[in-house]
Amino acid sequence: MDRVLPQNRQRQKNMQILWHQSNNLLQVEKRYDKYGIEGLQDRSKRPHKVRQPQIEPEIEHIIVTIREKFLTWSKEKIAAFMERYLNVKISSSTVYRVLKRHGLIERTWKLKSTYKRKKQKGKKNRTRKGLRADKPGTILMDVKYLYWCGKTFYQFTAIDKFTRIAFAKVYSTKSSRSGRRFFEELEKFLPFKIEKVQTDNGSEFLGELDEYLKRKGIEHYFSYPKSPKTNAHVERFIQTTESELWMIEGTEPTVDEMNKKLFEYLKIYNFLRPHHSLNYKTPAEKFEDYIRSHQGVHHVLNSNSTLKLNNRKYKLQLQR
Repeated sequence: MDRVLPQNRQRQKNMQILWHQSNNLLQVEKRYDKYGIEGLQDRSKRPHKVRQPQIEPEIEHIIVTIREKFLTWSKEKIAAFMERYLNVKISSSTVYRVLKRHGLIERTWKLKSTYKRKKQKGKKNRTRKGLRADKPGTILMDVKYLYWCGKTFYQFTAIDKFTRIAFAKVYSTKSSRSGRRFFEELEKFLPFKIEKVQTDNGSEFLGELDEYLKRKGIEHYFSYPKSPKTNAHVERFIQTTESELWMIEGTEPTVDEMNKKLFEYLKIYNFLRPHHSLNYKTPAEKFEDYIRSHQGVHHVLNSNSTLKLNNRKYKLQLQR
Protein backbone atom coordinates (compact mmCIF):
# COMPACT_ATOMS: atom_id res chain seq x y z
CA MET A 1 0.00 0.00 0.00
CA ASP A 2 1.27 3.40 -0.94
CA ARG A 3 2.14 5.57 1.97
CA VAL A 4 1.17 9.23 2.08
CA LEU A 5 4.29 11.24 2.65
CA PRO A 6 4.20 14.05 5.23
CA GLN A 7 4.79 16.67 2.54
CA ASN A 8 1.81 15.30 0.59
CA ARG A 9 -0.45 15.64 3.64
CA GLN A 10 0.68 19.22 4.14
CA ARG A 11 0.11 19.88 0.44
CA GLN A 12 -3.46 18.57 0.76
CA LYS A 13 -4.15 20.89 3.72
CA ASN A 14 -2.75 23.87 1.81
CA MET A 15 -4.97 23.06 -1.16
CA GLN A 16 -8.05 22.86 1.10
CA ILE A 17 -7.23 26.25 2.62
CA LEU A 18 -6.77 27.79 -0.84
CA TRP A 19 -10.05 26.29 -2.02
CA HIS A 20 -11.99 27.73 0.95
CA GLN A 21 -10.33 31.12 0.56
CA SER A 22 -11.11 31.27 -3.15
CA ASN A 23 -14.70 30.18 -2.46
CA ASN A 24 -15.05 32.87 0.21
CA LEU A 25 -13.63 35.48 -2.18
CA LEU A 26 -16.27 34.58 -4.74
CA GLN A 27 -19.01 34.94 -2.09
CA VAL A 28 -17.61 38.30 -0.96
CA GLU A 29 -17.49 39.51 -4.57
CA LYS A 30 -21.11 38.51 -5.15
CA ARG A 31 -22.28 40.23 -1.92
CA TYR A 32 -20.42 43.41 -2.87
CA ASP A 33 -21.92 43.45 -6.38
CA LYS A 34 -25.43 42.94 -4.97
CA TYR A 35 -25.46 45.02 -1.76
CA GLY A 36 -22.46 47.34 -2.03
CA ILE A 37 -20.15 48.13 0.88
CA GLU A 38 -22.87 47.26 3.45
CA GLY A 39 -22.97 43.73 2.06
CA LEU A 40 -19.44 43.10 3.39
CA GLN A 41 -20.57 43.40 7.01
CA ASP A 42 -20.99 40.23 9.03
CA ARG A 43 -24.50 38.87 8.84
CA SER A 44 -26.42 36.81 11.37
CA LYS A 45 -26.38 33.08 10.76
CA ARG A 46 -29.76 32.69 12.43
CA PRO A 47 -32.30 30.96 10.15
CA HIS A 48 -34.85 33.25 8.51
CA LYS A 49 -37.65 31.07 9.82
CA VAL A 50 -37.45 29.66 13.34
CA ARG A 51 -39.76 26.86 14.35
CA GLN A 52 -42.11 28.01 17.11
CA PRO A 53 -43.49 25.56 19.70
CA GLN A 54 -47.10 24.77 18.93
CA ILE A 55 -49.82 25.48 21.50
CA GLU A 56 -53.51 24.76 21.16
CA PRO A 57 -55.61 27.86 20.39
CA GLU A 58 -57.96 27.08 23.29
CA ILE A 59 -55.07 27.01 25.77
CA GLU A 60 -53.65 30.22 24.35
CA HIS A 61 -57.06 31.87 24.68
CA ILE A 62 -57.28 30.79 28.34
CA ILE A 63 -53.84 32.26 29.10
CA VAL A 64 -54.75 35.58 27.48
CA THR A 65 -58.11 35.67 29.29
CA ILE A 66 -56.53 35.06 32.71
CA ARG A 67 -53.90 37.73 32.07
CA GLU A 68 -56.49 40.29 30.98
CA LYS A 69 -58.52 39.54 34.11
CA PHE A 70 -55.55 39.59 36.49
CA LEU A 71 -53.05 41.98 34.95
CA THR A 72 -50.42 41.70 37.66
CA TRP A 73 -50.25 37.90 37.91
CA SER A 74 -46.87 36.48 36.99
CA LYS A 75 -46.33 33.66 34.49
CA GLU A 76 -45.78 31.27 37.42
CA LYS A 77 -49.09 32.26 39.05
CA ILE A 78 -50.98 31.79 35.78
CA ALA A 79 -49.39 28.36 35.22
CA ALA A 80 -50.18 27.29 38.80
CA PHE A 81 -53.77 28.57 38.49
CA MET A 82 -54.36 26.66 35.25
CA GLU A 83 -52.97 23.41 36.65
CA ARG A 84 -54.98 23.61 39.87
CA TYR A 85 -58.36 24.83 38.65
CA LEU A 86 -58.42 23.90 34.94
CA ASN A 87 -56.35 20.69 35.06
CA VAL A 88 -54.09 22.11 32.36
CA LYS A 89 -50.39 21.49 32.97
CA ILE A 90 -48.28 24.08 31.20
CA SER A 91 -44.83 25.54 31.80
CA SER A 92 -44.34 29.13 32.89
CA SER A 93 -42.02 29.67 29.90
CA THR A 94 -44.87 28.75 27.54
CA VAL A 95 -47.13 31.18 29.36
CA TYR A 96 -44.47 33.86 28.92
CA ARG A 97 -44.22 33.24 25.17
CA VAL A 98 -47.99 33.55 24.77
CA LEU A 99 -48.09 36.76 26.81
CA LYS A 100 -45.21 38.21 24.81
CA ARG A 101 -46.85 37.31 21.51
CA HIS A 102 -50.01 39.15 22.57
CA GLY A 103 -48.18 42.16 24.03
CA LEU A 104 -49.23 41.41 27.60
CA ILE A 105 -45.85 41.50 29.32
CA GLU A 106 -45.94 45.08 30.58
CA ARG A 107 -47.09 45.46 34.16
CA THR A 108 -49.24 48.30 35.41
CA TRP A 109 -47.49 51.21 37.07
CA LYS A 110 -47.73 51.32 40.82
CA LEU A 111 -48.88 54.47 42.56
CA LYS A 112 -46.86 55.85 45.40
CA SER A 113 -48.28 54.91 48.76
CA THR A 114 -48.58 57.48 51.53
CA TYR A 115 -48.29 56.35 55.11
CA LYS A 116 -48.44 58.70 58.07
CA ARG A 117 -46.71 57.82 61.31
CA LYS A 118 -47.36 59.58 64.59
CA LYS A 119 -45.23 59.47 67.70
CA GLN A 120 -47.03 58.26 70.82
CA LYS A 121 -46.04 58.60 74.42
CA GLY A 122 -46.15 55.85 76.99
CA LYS A 123 -44.68 52.39 77.36
CA LYS A 124 -45.76 49.84 74.78
CA ASN A 125 -45.08 46.22 73.97
CA ARG A 126 -42.70 46.45 71.05
CA THR A 127 -41.20 43.99 68.62
CA ARG A 128 -38.05 44.80 66.70
CA LYS A 129 -38.00 41.88 64.27
CA GLY A 130 -41.73 41.25 64.07
CA LEU A 131 -43.88 38.57 65.66
CA ARG A 132 -43.25 34.93 64.85
CA ALA A 133 -46.13 32.72 63.79
CA ASP A 134 -46.20 28.91 63.76
CA LYS A 135 -50.01 28.67 63.68
CA PRO A 136 -53.00 30.85 62.72
CA GLY A 137 -53.89 33.75 65.00
CA THR A 138 -51.06 36.30 64.67
CA ILE A 139 -52.49 39.37 62.92
CA LEU A 140 -50.66 42.28 61.32
CA MET A 141 -52.65 45.48 60.78
CA ASP A 142 -52.12 48.75 58.94
CA VAL A 143 -54.07 51.58 57.27
CA LYS A 144 -53.79 52.72 53.67
CA TYR A 145 -54.77 56.24 52.56
CA LEU A 146 -56.88 56.21 49.38
CA TYR A 147 -57.26 59.46 47.43
CA TRP A 148 -60.23 59.10 45.08
CA CYS A 149 -61.92 61.88 43.08
CA GLY A 150 -60.78 64.56 45.51
CA LYS A 151 -61.87 62.57 48.57
CA THR A 152 -59.83 60.73 51.18
CA PHE A 153 -60.72 57.22 52.33
CA TYR A 154 -58.98 54.85 54.72
CA GLN A 155 -58.46 51.17 53.99
CA PHE A 156 -58.04 49.28 57.25
CA THR A 157 -56.14 46.11 56.47
CA ALA A 158 -55.26 42.91 58.35
CA ILE A 159 -53.45 39.72 57.40
CA ASP A 160 -52.75 36.52 59.29
CA LYS A 161 -48.99 36.03 59.24
CA PHE A 162 -49.15 32.22 59.12
CA THR A 163 -51.89 31.51 56.55
CA ARG A 164 -51.81 34.88 54.70
CA ILE A 165 -55.60 35.08 54.96
CA ALA A 166 -56.33 38.78 54.49
CA PHE A 167 -59.22 41.11 55.29
CA ALA A 168 -59.76 44.78 54.54
CA LYS A 169 -62.49 47.39 54.71
CA VAL A 170 -62.76 51.05 53.69
CA TYR A 171 -63.85 53.75 56.15
CA SER A 172 -64.41 57.48 55.82
CA THR A 173 -62.54 58.26 59.04
CA LYS A 174 -59.25 57.09 60.51
CA SER A 175 -60.04 56.91 64.21
CA SER A 176 -59.64 54.40 67.01
CA ARG A 177 -63.41 53.84 66.80
CA SER A 178 -63.05 52.85 63.14
CA GLY A 179 -60.16 50.63 64.22
CA ARG A 180 -62.30 48.90 66.85
CA ARG A 181 -65.20 48.39 64.43
CA PHE A 182 -62.82 46.98 61.84
CA PHE A 183 -61.37 44.54 64.37
CA GLU A 184 -64.84 43.33 65.33
CA GLU A 185 -65.55 42.68 61.63
CA LEU A 186 -62.22 40.88 61.39
CA GLU A 187 -63.11 38.55 64.27
CA LYS A 188 -66.36 37.58 62.52
CA PHE A 189 -64.52 37.02 59.26
CA LEU A 190 -61.65 34.79 60.39
CA PRO A 191 -62.18 31.04 60.95
CA PHE A 192 -59.82 31.03 63.96
CA LYS A 193 -59.22 32.96 67.15
CA ILE A 194 -56.89 35.94 67.25
CA GLU A 195 -54.14 35.68 69.86
CA LYS A 196 -51.71 38.48 68.95
CA VAL A 197 -51.93 41.74 67.02
CA GLN A 198 -49.09 43.84 65.66
CA THR A 199 -49.61 47.42 64.46
CA ASP A 200 -47.64 50.57 63.89
CA ASN A 201 -47.89 53.55 66.25
CA GLY A 202 -50.82 55.37 64.61
CA SER A 203 -53.54 56.84 66.82
CA GLU A 204 -56.15 54.64 65.08
CA PHE A 205 -54.59 51.64 66.85
CA LEU A 206 -54.80 53.22 70.30
CA GLY A 207 -57.84 54.42 72.27
CA GLU A 208 -60.93 52.28 71.70
CA LEU A 209 -59.10 49.57 69.77
CA ASP A 210 -56.34 49.15 72.33
CA GLU A 211 -58.86 49.02 75.18
CA TYR A 212 -60.93 46.46 73.27
CA LEU A 213 -57.90 44.21 72.80
CA LYS A 214 -57.08 44.42 76.51
CA ARG A 215 -60.63 43.41 77.46
CA LYS A 216 -60.45 40.44 75.10
CA GLY A 217 -57.06 39.35 76.44
CA ILE A 218 -55.40 39.77 73.04
CA GLU A 219 -51.73 40.79 73.12
CA HIS A 220 -51.06 44.06 71.29
CA TYR A 221 -47.55 44.74 69.98
CA PHE A 222 -46.26 47.93 68.35
CA SER A 223 -43.47 48.14 65.82
CA TYR A 224 -40.56 50.50 66.35
CA PRO A 225 -40.74 53.79 64.43
CA LYS A 226 -39.14 53.73 60.96
CA SER A 227 -39.02 49.93 60.86
CA PRO A 228 -41.35 48.93 57.99
CA LYS A 229 -39.90 45.42 57.71
CA THR A 230 -41.65 44.35 60.92
CA ASN A 231 -45.00 44.87 59.17
CA ALA A 232 -43.82 43.75 55.74
CA HIS A 233 -46.58 41.18 55.13
CA VAL A 234 -49.48 43.58 55.60
CA GLU A 235 -47.76 46.37 53.68
CA ARG A 236 -47.14 43.94 50.82
CA PHE A 237 -50.84 43.06 50.80
CA ILE A 238 -51.70 46.76 50.70
CA GLN A 239 -49.47 47.16 47.64
CA THR A 240 -51.16 44.15 46.07
CA THR A 241 -54.66 45.60 46.52
CA GLU A 242 -53.35 48.83 45.06
CA SER A 243 -51.88 47.25 41.92
CA GLU A 244 -54.45 44.48 41.37
CA LEU A 245 -57.63 46.33 42.40
CA TRP A 246 -57.62 50.10 42.78
CA MET A 247 -55.45 50.81 39.75
CA ILE A 248 -57.59 48.58 37.53
CA GLU A 249 -61.17 48.61 38.81
CA GLY A 250 -63.20 51.77 38.44
CA THR A 251 -65.75 52.54 41.15
CA GLU A 252 -67.87 55.32 42.58
CA PRO A 253 -66.09 57.35 45.29
CA THR A 254 -68.32 56.10 48.12
CA VAL A 255 -67.53 53.83 51.03
CA ASP A 256 -70.24 51.32 50.10
CA GLU A 257 -69.20 50.97 46.46
CA MET A 258 -65.50 50.71 47.33
CA ASN A 259 -66.21 48.00 49.90
CA LYS A 260 -68.23 46.01 47.35
CA LYS A 261 -65.23 46.01 45.03
CA LEU A 262 -62.88 45.20 47.89
CA PHE A 263 -64.93 42.23 49.14
CA GLU A 264 -65.08 40.75 45.64
CA TYR A 265 -61.31 41.04 45.43
CA LEU A 266 -60.89 39.33 48.82
CA LYS A 267 -62.65 36.27 47.41
CA ILE A 268 -60.05 36.05 44.66
CA TYR A 269 -57.12 36.76 46.98
CA ASN A 270 -58.04 34.23 49.66
CA PHE A 271 -59.58 31.44 47.57
CA LEU A 272 -58.30 31.62 43.98
CA ARG A 273 -55.04 33.57 43.68
CA PRO A 274 -51.91 31.35 43.88
CA HIS A 275 -49.35 32.79 46.32
CA HIS A 276 -45.65 32.50 45.61
CA SER A 277 -44.77 32.57 49.33
CA LEU A 278 -47.17 29.64 49.93
CA ASN A 279 -45.70 27.49 47.15
CA TYR A 280 -48.53 28.67 44.89
CA LYS A 281 -51.29 27.60 47.25
CA THR A 282 -54.09 29.89 48.36
CA PRO A 283 -54.40 31.19 51.96
CA ALA A 284 -57.55 29.08 52.43
CA GLU A 285 -55.63 25.97 51.33
CA LYS A 286 -52.81 26.86 53.72
CA PHE A 287 -55.30 26.99 56.59
CA GLU A 288 -56.91 23.70 55.56
CA ASP A 289 -53.47 22.06 55.41
CA TYR A 290 -52.79 23.23 58.96
CA ILE A 291 -56.06 21.77 60.24
CA ARG A 292 -55.47 18.43 58.50
CA SER A 293 -51.95 18.15 59.92
CA HIS A 294 -53.11 19.01 63.46
CA GLN A 295 -55.98 16.61 64.03
CA GLY A 296 -57.63 17.28 67.35
CA VAL A 297 -56.32 20.86 67.53
CA HIS A 298 -59.46 22.98 67.37
CA HIS A 299 -58.70 25.79 69.79
CA VAL A 300 -57.68 28.00 66.86
CA LEU A 301 -61.21 27.81 65.42
CA ASN A 302 -64.07 30.14 66.24
CA SER A 303 -67.63 28.87 66.65
CA ASN A 304 -68.41 29.19 62.93
CA SER A 305 -65.27 27.67 61.38
CA THR A 306 -66.06 29.64 58.23
CA LEU A 307 -64.75 32.43 56.10
CA LYS A 308 -67.43 35.01 55.37
CA LEU A 309 -67.24 37.28 52.36
CA ASN A 310 -69.96 39.64 51.12
CA ASN A 311 -72.73 37.78 52.98
CA ARG A 312 -71.51 34.45 51.63
CA LYS A 313 -70.04 31.88 54.01
CA TYR A 314 -67.24 29.57 52.92
CA LYS A 315 -67.30 26.45 55.07
CA LEU A 316 -63.91 24.88 55.65
CA GLN A 317 -64.12 21.10 55.49
CA LEU A 318 -62.66 19.68 58.69
CA GLN A 319 -62.15 16.00 59.34
CA ARG A 320 -63.18 15.34 62.90
